[in-house]
Amino acid sequence: MKSISLVASRVTRSRHFTRLIFILILLSAVIIGLETYPGIISQHRDLLHLADRVIILLFTVEIILKILAGGSKPWQFFRDPWNVFDFVIVAVCLIPAGDTHYVAVLRILRVLRVLRMVTFFPDLRLIVGALLRSIPSMGFVMLLIAILFYVYSIVGVFLFGKADPVHFGDLHHAIVTLFQVLTLEGWAEIMDFHLYGEVVEGGRRIVALWPFIYFSSFILIGAMIIMNLFIGIIMNSMEKTKKEMSQELAEVKQNDRRADELLSDISSKLDDLQEEIRIIRKLKEPLR
Repeated sequence: MKSISLVASRVTRSRHFTRLIFILILLSAVIIGLETYPGIISQHRDLLHLADRVIILLFTVEIILKILAGGSKPWQFFRDPWNVFDFVIVAVCLIPAGDTHYVAVLRILRVLRVLRMVTFFPDLRLIVGALLRSIPSMGFVMLLIAILFYVYSIVGVFLFGKADPVHFGDLHHAIVTLFQVLTLEGWAEIMDFHLYGEVVEGGRRIVALWPFIYFSSFILIGAMIIMNLFIGIIMNSMEKTKKEMSQELAEVKQNDRRADELLSDISSKLDDLQEEIRIIRKLKEPLR
């Protein structure tokens, strides 16, 4: 069993095996993209289906080899969230589609195979891990944004609802308008509608400063301060994820060194055994 796990570990950690899986992921992405063209599907349906089945089969072999690499502890494979992610994607691809009502859903889920590319790039894993880690902290920032939107939407309805019912006629229209303002898309035109009165000779005349204070304060608080809070949370999570990945890499290198030492020890013992066999044979020759 140890020999099988050592061979599986060697295979799965080799560069050629990693490159092969990466190429398979790229081919899988290309095949899924080609399936969006009805003309190509009608002409090459059987070929694309065969290629897709072969890729899924190789993905399954990859998962089996990684599980076997755990030796007497195959559950070690599922302790890594990225391995669980790969396992779920491959398991979904193995579900037979047939003519069920869930064919469209299964086809959409097959697109997740492209996401396996994230596991092959440490930088992408760092970014995704940082985003996932920052979700709990982002919840409080999202709550703060929700309160900000609610307060400013009600104030906007009271201030501009009668003059501009399209943007501030009620609460939900005001929320949509403020979301547009937060993206800094077309907010100046909305503000100018309330900031300036009729066009007079020599330019426009400001009729009230409330619109300027309203929109500028919302942009300052929402787009500048709160968005920077998001960035700060993500950067903090990215730093923690980077440290964890460095520790994992150090553990992997240590395990590789132990495996090399074990293999060298086994090799030396085999050499000693062969030498003893040769000596015994030489001693038996005179007796014959």
